[in-house]
Amino acid sequence: MIFMKVLVCASEYYPYGSGIANVAYRVVEQLKSMDIDCSVCSPTGPDIKLGSSKLIRKLGIVGLIYYWYKVTSHFKNNDYDIAWLHNPFILKKNPFGSSLITLNSTYYGKSAQKLHPLHYNLFVSRIEKYCLNKVSSHTIFTAVGYSVLDEMRDSGVTHKIIYIPNGVDTSVFKPAFNKKILRNKFGFPAENIILLSVGRLIKLKQPLKLIQTFERLKSNIKNVTLVVAGDGELLEPLKKYVYTNNIKDVIFLGHIKENLPDLYSCSDFYITASRYEGGGPTLAVAEAMSSGLPCIVSDIPNLRFIADINAGIVLDFNNIEDSANSIADLLLSDSEYYSNNARKFAEKFLNWKAIGTEYQKNFKILVDSNGL
Repeated sequence: MIFMKVLVCASEYYPYGSGIANVAYRVVEQLKSMDIDCSVCSPTGPDIKLGSSKLIRKLGIVGLIYYWYKVTSHFKNNDYDIAWLHNPFILKKNPFGSSLITLNSTYYGKSAQKLHPLHYNLFVSRIEKYCLNKVSSHTIFTAVGYSVLDEMRDSGVTHKIIYIPNGVDTSVFKPAFNKKILRNKFGFPAENIILLSVGRLIKLKQPLKLIQTFERLKSNIKNVTLVVAGDGELLEPLKKYVYTNNIKDVIFLGHIKENLPDLYSCSDFYITASRYEGGGPTLAVAEAMSSGLPCIVSDIPNLRFIADINAGIVLDFNNIEDSANSIADLLLSDSEYYSNNARKFAEKFLNWKAIGTEYQKNFKILVDSNGL
């Protein structure tokens, strides 16, 4: 029996997006399996289409404000029990009686880290603070990482904030028994050590430093390949850099929609040099851990747990020489210990079923407190 009617509002939704899109989709699928009636509203639907993805890509905050303006106008009168809002920018009154607001990252955090474009991030962080602090008291906030939770508190959010991490389908993302068969499918070298990086190729992710670190690593270890899955504004410049500098064994796959579990399974290690992430872990790191990959991550707050649980190593990619040497040491050691720890952590803490249940529990708290 369907006992709850939930509206999900996000500025992007699977398969047309990345972080927010994928997280919202995975949780919605879990909620539906619990007989919760979910309707999804985004610029691409699938149930209700409002706003413009093109406008968001082109104008950033202007496109986001326009999307949320359309949401508040369209749902001025509604019969939903709960509205689940992802990173909302609602300038006027929130039309929903009960809301759960999930933040996947904050502009406050980006501005505090002095990330490019700094003036833009500072400007948007002020709008963000205004929007988050004007919602009704009948709202629960969740953050996908402890760093996001801290950023929300530092920016002045006074509501209760709950940590609910990104998750992964541990039955789909799992270690492979025969990596060579899967590598043949992708055309990867059968005997090489495969380092996998998944994500958008933008300045924030520092893909150039990643490739420069790999370039230095190749001087120590010849039988290693870097596989880069993702697209973005830096894809072509990165290809040009690799070609111009004659860096061998770098494979660019572009955006991968299918076969992502096999891509993780046939790899040996996961690597990211990102300067800022909201998720703790990010969706890609969660998928890598579930696949049993030791993780090589940048030294940022919400990824330092990788070292704490012995699931990989944490590096300062600003020091390319030291990073390359540390990676070489890891590649030449027995990494099975890290692999097992990564998989166990994902199974225990990151499976989507448990995370979906956590969201369901908080939805019910809101519904019960509103007397529905």
